[in-house]
Amino acid sequence: MAEYIVSLVIENIASQMVDEAVSLARVWETVEWIHAELRRMLCFLKDADAKQDGDDRVRNWVADIREVAYDAEDAIDSYILKMMKQQEKGSTTRFFKRYPFCFNELLASYKLNKQINRIKKKIHDISSSRSTYGIENIGKGGEGISFAVNSLRERRRSYPHSSDEEIVVGTEEDIKILEDQLINGELRLSIVSIIGMAGLGKTTLAKKIYCSSNVNMCFDSCAWVYVSHEYKAGELLRDLCNKVMGLRKVELEKMNREEMRVELSSFLEQRRYIVVFDDIWNKEVWDDLKAVFPDKKNGSRVVFTTRFRDVALHADPRTRPHELSLLSDEDSWKLLSRKICLEWNALTSLPAWTEELGKEIVKKCKGLPLAIVVLGGLLSRREATFEEWLKVLKSAHWQLLQHPAQCLDILALSYHDLPYYLKPCFLYFGLFPEDFEISARRLILLWVAEGFVQPRGEEPLEDVAEDYLVELVGRSMVQITAKKLNGRIKTVRIHDLLRELATKKAKEDRFFDIIHGDVKDCFLTSPRRVSTSFGIAPKTRNSSRIRSLFFFDHNEPGLKNLKKLKLLRVLDLESVQIGLLESDVGNLIHLRYLGLGGTWLRRLPSSMCNLLNLQTLDLRSTLVDPIPVFICKLLELRHLYFNENKEMIVKPPKDISLLNLQTLQGICIGQTSSVELGLDKLTTLRHLSLFGNLIAQEEALSRWIFKSKGLQTLKLDARTRGEDIARAALPGFMDFSGHIFLTKLYFGGFRQKSLGVQDFPPNLSELTLHGSFLMEDPMEKLEKLPSLRVLKLKHSAYVGKQMVCSNGGFPQLQFLKLSFLYSVETWRIEEGAMANLKELHIVECKMRIVPRGLWPVATLSNLKLGYLPRDFEMKVRDRKGENWYRIEHVLPV
Repeated sequence: MAEYIVSLVIENIASQMVDEAVSLARVWETVEWIHAELRRMLCFLKDADAKQDGDDRVRNWVADIREVAYDAEDAIDSYILKMMKQQEKGSTTRFFKRYPFCFNELLASYKLNKQINRIKKKIHDISSSRSTYGIENIGKGGEGISFAVNSLRERRRSYPHSSDEEIVVGTEEDIKILEDQLINGELRLSIVSIIGMAGLGKTTLAKKIYCSSNVNMCFDSCAWVYVSHEYKAGELLRDLCNKVMGLRKVELEKMNREEMRVELSSFLEQRRYIVVFDDIWNKEVWDDLKAVFPDKKNGSRVVFTTRFRDVALHADPRTRPHELSLLSDEDSWKLLSRKICLEWNALTSLPAWTEELGKEIVKKCKGLPLAIVVLGGLLSRREATFEEWLKVLKSAHWQLLQHPAQCLDILALSYHDLPYYLKPCFLYFGLFPEDFEISARRLILLWVAEGFVQPRGEEPLEDVAEDYLVELVGRSMVQITAKKLNGRIKTVRIHDLLRELATKKAKEDRFFDIIHGDVKDCFLTSPRRVSTSFGIAPKTRNSSRIRSLFFFDHNEPGLKNLKKLKLLRVLDLESVQIGLLESDVGNLIHLRYLGLGGTWLRRLPSSMCNLLNLQTLDLRSTLVDPIPVFICKLLELRHLYFNENKEMIVKPPKDISLLNLQTLQGICIGQTSSVELGLDKLTTLRHLSLFGNLIAQEEALSRWIFKSKGLQTLKLDARTRGEDIARAALPGFMDFSGHIFLTKLYFGGFRQKSLGVQDFPPNLSELTLHGSFLMEDPMEKLEKLPSLRVLKLKHSAYVGKQMVCSNGGFPQLQFLKLSFLYSVETWRIEEGAMANLKELHIVECKMRIVPRGLWPVATLSNLKLGYLPRDFEMKVRDRKGENWYRIEHVLPV
């Protein structure tokens, strides 16, 4: 982690040297020296980071480097802050009063040089300590993995993964699916992967299936191979030859890798085989071994257990990995009780009083089998009394952390394996409260503001950050709690034990701390980031070093000391009730993220015009009115969110300078809005959402959208409160033929012309029509859109009587929602229509589905109905009548 902290500081200093060249002119050589010295130190940190867990000397040495990096960053940022303030004061004084400004500049330069000299001395001491304490060989190509990490992996390997039926619960459906896939799947050689986070029971499940008589009787040759993180292909081959062909060690020592490969492949050619590779960490494992496994189209199988989705898909993109889920509360209790009975060697059941208390205990484990087994082992060694179990309940979280060899350290293997750029992103989850569902959008913008995201060519940083999140999900470190209809991540959360791991590691590195009520204890560590759920703002002398501040208490926080948080980059107050934002916020010139969504704030202080580094400003669910003009002059602004529930009319100046703006959401267009010579200069947008009297600015609006070729999502909502929906008209002609990146469209309001395929972007995948009052059947044109995957027709989007989906229409459609289409009487679905539809929602519609109901839609797996005529719903519930169809997995209706 120290490696990444130092690299972040280096990037920040380099950026400041470019952006603040004028401010740093007097201290340029000093800053350049510290930048170069930190770069030299970075060369040693990769190996040092890996070794520090097993060596206190290395740990202390790494901590010293981290502190020097923090000191350097604080010194330079503080100097820039002083220069900015002096320039601001100087610009408001008369010429003869500017001499004090020059003196203050010299004084600030002197102080910075003095601080840098102290840092130089620290660096010299750190360099000397490498030889003094016998750690000078760091960075010279050592083994790279610490003894501590290796011992953790050995522990993971030796951890008892029992396949005993007594302690395997909640996997009946998994076993059924996987056995069927292994026995009755495709004839080609396929790789069946079991994936999930550490401790979910992947190995236990694989052993259960591997030892199953159903599986064994179908394969001629079976083998189980454990794959270590630091695997060697030659050793794996020897292990395979031993377990598949029974070759002894003496025989194997006489064979080279190629001879073993040929011998093994020849042996397997004659057989239907199943080989399990347990705990694979790298894609290269399959690349090294796949030549060994012949594909004779006889139903042979290779099974992986892995934490990484990309490892599974790399080996076999055609077979979907089987992802394990956390246990339900009921199954968690079954596992706990059976584990205790097994440890007692008892066939009898537990006393009746244990069930209620036991269920409360397993709730602390949040469905993670590893944690349940650890607590089960603990309870089995305690006296079976109510008082003893109550003690465990009260200390369950603490008990899990006191058994690191079996629990937290096993989870830590995944953290150690993270590439350096993902470590701060993972630790960041610890800032959020337990069980908190985190918006992916919010997380991505925060990572960008923090500087965690490294540039990747010309790709937007937000896209790179989204890839970071996908990678963490693929590594089973983060759980997806909701997806968008286009399949992208909407919200995520992290398991409590992984959150504990993140918090533990973060505190060790002073990456962040959490206020639990006693502020004094929190700031002994001088953290860089602070999260609080008690509305308590930091007040100590160390608060000046804080870079990020999060409030999760909905009550109004104490924000009277913002001026002390002078180096703040992130201030997140989302959903916190604040009546007033202090003008001191304007002094936070390093601020990059200001989250005010859900605060219902009424006014923005004029001092915010100084926030020239601000990247994200979130004003959703606020009452700010009017919108200050200075917002349009914040040059670094990338994402601007207004309140879509209130008419926030913005009158931008003609010299609007938001050249980096990517997101503009919730802006209200009115008669006086300055689209022409104002908003129409914002042509770098990727996401645009407008509402209001759009027809009043029809020509200017059409030209603006036409020029914005980089748009990916566009929402135009002409419906306003209290207005007849039929009179809320959308602009007529809009040419989207050149918008090749535009994939999501929302049209709210009356359409003056009928739909045509040419009216839509060529790569449109998601479309919503709301209150369009179309007279002609929209399906006739929409079903010809080649890439459309999501379609929503809502609130009188169509007011005709018949709707037809024809053969071959909607070839890619996966989600369809029809709601409040009161006029539609019949919906005809022909054979071959909507061949890939998976989810259908029908709400408040009185239509009949003809000629055979939903029977032609064979791929449908999710049906939701609401406020429908009783006879329609009863036909569905009773699984009969024209509206029923063949379906296995249907949600309750």
